[in-house]
Amino acid sequence: KKMTFFMDDLSMPEKNGWGDQPTLELVRQLIETSGFCFLDKDKRGDLKIIEDLQYIAAMGHPGGGRQDIPNRLKRHFFVFNMILPSSHA
Repeated sequence: KKMTFFMDDLSMPEKNGWGDQPTLELVRQLIETSGFCFLDKDKRGDLKIIEDLQYIAAMGHPGGGRQDIPNRLKRHFFVFNMILPSSHA
């Protein structure tokens, strides 16, 4: 089976003191490695593989509390911009 993973408001995580967005780095790690590392004492460092997962994300333009997402994460998505039609259209 396949699963689609939808992430809404991808631009909402705040940057920390170093300018990183740790929650988005976890998303990037999941996409690049197809899994997560265990944190349990007896399995620490082992990779849990997650197969057949597709990713879809949505976000608003940066500004007003929204951050731009890191290029290291952005490169994994097909990015396009949708604007609202004018009232004259």
